[in-house]
This record gives sequence, structure tokens and C-alpha cells, in this order.
Amino acid sequence: MTTNENTVKKSTAQKLLDTDHRIIASVIMVLIIYALLFPFKIPFPITTYTLDYYDFVDSIEPGSSVGFMLSDTPSTRPSLQSSSVLTMVMLFEKNCKIVFWQDEAVGPPIYEDYIVMVQAKLDRTLEYGVDYVNLGYIAGAEAGATAILADLRKTVGGLDAYGTSVDDLPVLEGINMGADFDYGFINVACRCTEAMYVRQWEQPYGTPIGSINCAMDLTAVQPYLATGQLAGTANGLLGSAEMEYLSGTLGMAFGQSLAVSVAGVYFMMLMVLGNVLFFITQSEKEMV
Repeated sequence: MTTNENTVKKSTAQKLLDTDHRIIASVIMVLIIYALLFPFKIPFPITTYTLDYYDFVDSIEPGSSVGFMLSDTPSTRPSLQSSSVLTMVMLFEKNCKIVFWQDEAVGPPIYEDYIVMVQAKLDRTLEYGVDYVNLGYIAGAEAGATAILADLRKTVGGLDAYGTSVDDLPVLEGINMGADFDYGFINVACRCTEAMYVRQWEQPYGTPIGSINCAMDLTAVQPYLATGQLAGTANGLLGSAEMEYLSGTLGMAFGQSLAVSVAGVYFMMLMVLGNVLFFITQSEKEMV
């Protein structure tokens, strides 16, 4: 082997091509972790679904009465938490009075976590029974939804989730059925039950409803978005990321989307650089 050949093999271009794969993997790991923990704004197109949903929440009149069936699940929480929490924050910032309930047994503990998160984001202290109330788990799927929207007090036996008489809670004054709510929201996780609430809430009572659901449910809600029976949907992780972007409160949802973008740019740069370096080394060999 000649001295010139050794020189070519040890050129800067060749050394870069021979970079240890562990270094390449470590860089992408650092970039992803940084994007997740310290998300930053980039040009980010917003889907019409989320834009309509955000505008719907933003257009709600201050002081409105809102019914909120919030029944997230452990499996959908990573993608729907931001949409749910930010919706609640926006409503409470408008001094809306919110009546919560859940239609899945796993819903109540997650609701409790969300309320704590919402309180941490507000500049005022929420007062239970005045600003909001939780009616707890309402069993029976569509039968349960029909019952609570027809006669709230009868369905819950006159008690909230903690055993307090609903008649002692100012937030429920004048509220006893679906028609008494100015607006409605449903977090149905990934159960495709949006149509159920259209049938049992929007159609009979005319209450405008917004939906929070997993990405898989999009095809289930599209017909109702087209007819206006659903005012908007925060759809899956992308919906949460877009809600964070629109509200200016970047968090883990946007961080996850950002991490995908950052990783994509990184790998594109590697492909371009790899090809450039390859042709440089080939040119160097030909010069030997």
C-alpha cells in the first residue's frame, strides 16, 4: 500500500464517513430528549379540525354553563392530556361553570389529575361547588348518557362524586338536563362513542359539542363535523400538539411532534452529508 493511499484513507472526508454508529445514535438520542424536554416553536401547519376546535373553545361566552364528559384512559392519556387540560384552562379563564362526569370506570382518577394540572396553570384558585363539580362515573354507556342528560339529579341520586348533595352546590343551580348547558365537551378516548353524544345530547337538546378523541376516531367524527353536529375535534396527539401551539404553551405533546421533525431533519442531513462525503472520497482516490 502506497503512502498516497494511506493519506486518502485518512482524509477528513473518510474519517467522517467512518464515524462510529454509536456516536450517530447518541446524537439523535440527545436531539430527541432535548425536543421533548425543551420544545421550541417551528413553522407548524395547523389542521382545520384543530383550528375549528380551538376557535369553538375560544368563542365560548364568559360565564357559560358547560357540561364536560371527561373520561380519558391510561392508554390515550399521553395523546389527549394536553387537549383536555388546555380546554379546561381556557374555559375556566372565561369563568365558565363546568359540570364533569365520566362514562368509564378508569376515568375518575385521570380527571382528578387533570384538575390538579389545570389549577396549577390558573392565576386564581378554583372553588369546588362554585366553579365546577364532578358527578363521577355514570355507568350504562348510552343508557347512562341518556339518563344523565335527561335528569341529572335523578341519575346521580342527588349526590356528587364525593357524597355531597347536588342541591347544596351553587354551580348546579338551574342545571338538571342537557338543554341547561350552553356548551358541551366530550373526551371519549378511543371508544368511537362520539355519535352516541350527538344522538343523546346535540340532537335532542341542540347543545353545541366539541370532541376530544384519539386519532383512530377521526373517521367516526368526520360526518358529524361536516354536518355541524360536532363543532370541532382535538384529534389525537397531533390535536394536542396543535392546541399547545395555538395557545402558546408548548409541552410534551408538541415536544413529541417536534422530536419527529428534528429526527427527520437530522437523518436528511446525514443522507446528504454521507453522499457528499462519498463523492469527495471517490474523487480523492481518483487523484491518487
